Amino acid sequence: MPVMDEGGRRERLAQKIKKRRLEDLGLSVSAAARAAGIDRATWTSAEKGDRDTQPHNWAGIERALNWRPGSIAAILEGGHPTPATGEAADEELELVRTDPRLSDEMRERITTLILERRERDKAAAIEETRRMIDLFKRG
Repeated sequence: MPVMDEGGRRERLAQKIKKRRLEDLGLSVSAAARAAGIDRATWTSAEKGDRDTQPHNWAGIERALNWRPGSIAAILEGGHPTPATGEAADEELELVRTDPRLSDEMRERITTLILERRERDKAAAIEETRRMIDLFKRG
């Protein structure tokens, strides 16, 4: 395989991100950015490939696209992303994405609500873990 320059690697990553978001997951840019914990402009730049996607954003993008950690690095090195497996929560997004009774607007709204709920659940779990740690530290 020929060696790609920096622009070629960015372009390849941008294409993979956009394809995964649109064709595989059916997410809007806004929903994907929220799921990644980054702003919409950063996501858009990643999809356009007009500048480097910063490594501190990779984990969020990989999570939003349901890729395993290290997938972005693999793409930049000429490889392929590895889909995350065994996550029941992704079945929710698949149900929304494939239901023929839903309009695009309905899909977007439901997806947004699912992602918001996941963020609330995650925050609640972290807070509960902190409380457990405090209880155990008190003995």
